[in-house]
Amino acid sequence: MSALTERITNKEKLGFGLGDAASHIVFDSSVAILAYFYTNIYGLSPAVMGTLFLVVRILDAITDPIMGAIADQTKSRWGRFRPWLLIICVPFAVSCVLVYSTPDFGQTAKIVYAVLAYIFMTIMYTAINIPYCSLGAAITADPQDNLSLQSWRFAIAPIGGAMGTALILPLADFIAPGDRATGMQWAMGIFGVIGCLMFLTCFLTTRERITPVKEENMNILRDVRILMKNDQWRILSVYNLAMLCGVVVRGSLLVYFVQYVLHQGSGIISIFMLATTVASVIGSLFAKSLGTWMCKIRASVWVNVLSALVGLLFFVLPTEYWIPAFIVHIALNLLQGINAPLQWSMITDANNYGEWKTQRRITGMNIAANIFVIKLGVAIGGALTGWGLAWFGYQAGVEQQSAEAIRGVLILFTVLPAIFYLITAFSIRYYRLTEDRMNDIIGDLRQSKFQTQS
Repeated sequence: MSALTERITNKEKLGFGLGDAASHIVFDSSVAILAYFYTNIYGLSPAVMGTLFLVVRILDAITDPIMGAIADQTKSRWGRFRPWLLIICVPFAVSCVLVYSTPDFGQTAKIVYAVLAYIFMTIMYTAINIPYCSLGAAITADPQDNLSLQSWRFAIAPIGGAMGTALILPLADFIAPGDRATGMQWAMGIFGVIGCLMFLTCFLTTRERITPVKEENMNILRDVRILMKNDQWRILSVYNLAMLCGVVVRGSLLVYFVQYVLHQGSGIISIFMLATTVASVIGSLFAKSLGTWMCKIRASVWVNVLSALVGLLFFVLPTEYWIPAFIVHIALNLLQGINAPLQWSMITDANNYGEWKTQRRITGMNIAANIFVIKLGVAIGGALTGWGLAWFGYQAGVEQQSAEAIRGVLILFTVLPAIFYLITAFSIRYYRLTEDRMNDIIGDLRQSKFQTQS
């Protein structure tokens, strides 16, 4: 059986999914908890926090393509991408602890420490996550098998997301009652160790089957020029940027929404966070069936339109009770659970299309560029969150916020993400890699035929 079409086992899909669960310990906590940690526990102002998120992510403009190029050129008996899971898993765990540490420094020194710790975490995340995400395209090229692989991945990934979101506050309070700063540091240390073990399991249970058509020396500028010829990647960049802005703005503000708009404490916050995980898992299980039934592109359009409309319901719901908002929150995350496997399946398709179009397989650079765009969305979403809170007069570390600040939380939580989801839905309408077209492309690649030869 050809490596391009060899079927993969459920054991390998499970192991691959655990790698993303480890990544989501950092990613989900950065989206949902880190803003709250920096403003309400660490003591940064919202404006400083928002600027921190944006400035540090600028570093990814350098590190992401470099890591993608390094991964593409890696040669080992384990393949190009798997070795990095083994090398970086321990520093990755250490970075989790450092970011959630609160040193006894003056305000200026605390800002400097926050910047350095956040930079270290983003570098470690880049060094392990880009090879991990590239690994999916090296495991299989079959479109349906790849969608199944991504569905498993996003069904398992929320395990890590739950650690970094729903479980961190209860565990912190259990470890250090009355001292949430110390408790969060220890909680992230425990989750970092678990994430390290997940990456090791991913390393041991997966196999790289897809190799480049030809090997060339590392040349980042050449690979970037090749990438820019991929018109479908350019469309996905707009799609990914807008989607992540919406996801991050709403995710970052969830804690603020539950605490200040619904007037609920950490127990209900954790229930909302856990519902995010469970609903995302359930939603991801429907992605393959929905993508097969109505095509991935149409499915993604409708999922994002519905995400915009459902999210706006928060704006009109009564705030005296938290149950109505909780039900809407579940519906919204069911939709987002469907979206993630569709998104990454299309990223893999665009990588195969790029090889077919340019006769050069630059998986690491392709994934690095996509992850950079995703991180840019995270940075912009985080910055808009901090700046928006500052605009509406939110005060860091203050229990009682003004009516204007609470109104601002509600507006930012509902209207702003809806705008980004509609941009996402509009942009993906121009994506052209349908399943039929991808089957033709994979057939050409199997015969070493390319666009100029077809």
